[in-house]
Amino acid sequence: MNPTTQAIINRLPPKPILIPAEIASAFGMASATPILDAIKRGKLMASTVGGKFYISHGEAERYIASTEYKAQEA
Repeated sequence: MNPTTQAIINRLPPKPILIPAEIASAFGMASATPILDAIKRGKLMASTVGGKFYISHGEAERYIASTEYKAQEA
């Protein structure tokens, strides 16, 4: 895991269940729309309660790590 990815994970609130806005905030996004899109595409697993999405801290970490850029050797 690169330092940038670790820094994003470290910015997640220290609680077991997160909402999309908290994950977006850790990425530095102004809107939760990209996180909601990831949920809808099946890239980020979430539970729905009362029409709202909830994500486990571990799943948020997994998703953040999955977005890490990995350079390809030529």
